This record gives sequence, C-alpha cells and structure tokens, in this order.
Amino acid sequence: MTNNPQRQVSARRIRYWGRLYLDSTLDSDRRAGQFFSEGDFFTAYLYLFVVFNNLYCLVARFDGAEPAKIRAALDEVGADEIDRVYTEDYVGLINSLNTGAPEQFVRGPDAGAHVQGITNMRDYFLGKDRIDCVAHVNTVAPAGASTEVKRRTLQEVASRLLYTVRNNQFHAVKHPRRQADLLTLRTAYRILRPIVDALMPVAQNIVPNRVGRTTQR
Repeated sequence: MTNNPQRQVSARRIRYWGRLYLDSTLDSDRRAGQFFSEGDFFTAYLYLFVVFNNLYCLVARFDGAEPAKIRAALDEVGADEIDRVYTEDYVGLINSLNTGAPEQFVRGPDAGAHVQGITNMRDYFLGKDRIDCVAHVNTVAPAGASTEVKRRTLQEVASRLLYTVRNNQFHAVKHPRRQADLLTLRTAYRILRPIVDALMPVAQNIVPNRVGRTTQR
C-alpha cells in the first residue's frame, strides 16, 4: 500500500476508468492504422498521438507534467524492446525530422526566412524568436549505443520532437494533402508507432493488476 497521496488517487482512477480508458485507446489505435494504410497521414498521426497520450498517462499513473509522464512511461519499457526498435533505420527516421534541411518562406512578410526543423508555427507567427520555436533532440544516440542511452534519446524524441509535430498540425496554414506536411507526418508516424507498440502491453498489464487491488485506498 502506498503512502503517496497522488499514487492513491491514480490507483483509484485506474481501477474505475482503466478498462474503458484502454478500450478507447485500442479503438483509436485501430483507426490510426486504418488511416495510415489509406495514406491519410494527417488523420493517422492525430489518432496515433491520442493513443500515445492515453498510454503514457496511464503508464505514468497520471502523475506529473507532460514531459515527465512521457519519460516515466518510457522507463517502463523493457530493455529488449528498446534494442529491438532502435535500429540504424530508426535513427535515420529520427534524424530526417530532427536535422532536416531548413524550410524557407517564399511569400509574404517572412519571405527569405529559414526555419530549422519542426516549428511551432503559432508561436512563430506571434513573434517569438525562431530559434525558440525549434523542437529538436540535442543528441541522437547511434544504433550501437547502450540501451539506456538509446532510451534517453527516445524520451527526448517523444517529449520534444514528436510533441511539436503534433502541435504543428493545428497551427499556421495547413492542408491534409500538402506534400511537406504529408512527408513530416508519415515520418513522425513511423517514429511514434514502435513507441506506442512498446507501451501498449505495459498499459494492458497495469489495468488488470490495478483493477484487482480493491483494498488500496
């Protein structure tokens, strides 16, 4: 029995909502795969991020700010799964978003300005300095790094880069068929998909375990 009040509240929430929460997550996961197979990467990534959000909140017991919950959730993924996911091809996907060529505005008042990486366009157009709008991962571990170093990269990717990609779906001029956005979202989906798949069994294990612990208050 835990003496942590937040953990006690979280345990009660998981007991009460856990199964319904997980069923909804599984439905969103199915829809994400369906839209991705149809080439609708905008909708697919939206659904997949809903799944990711549900999973990291559940695995982290709803405790902490968003980046902290994401890191805590990925701490629960087994070392063998981290090593299986983190291949040279996967590093290439990360780097294609993380250090891609700058995008240049060719029209309007910002013509000629370069924006490096994935940009939170809402902040940019509100006048925030461009350098503060770039979400990137400072150090991307090579495929041959230790498991824990690779895990730290995944935590940074999930809490910074992919979160900003999600934000970028809803800011500035967007179109679900714009080629630049489609490429970004397809790549981001492929980066996020293995993370979701690794978190899913962890979450599924938490729910039945928590449901059965009726003595915890």
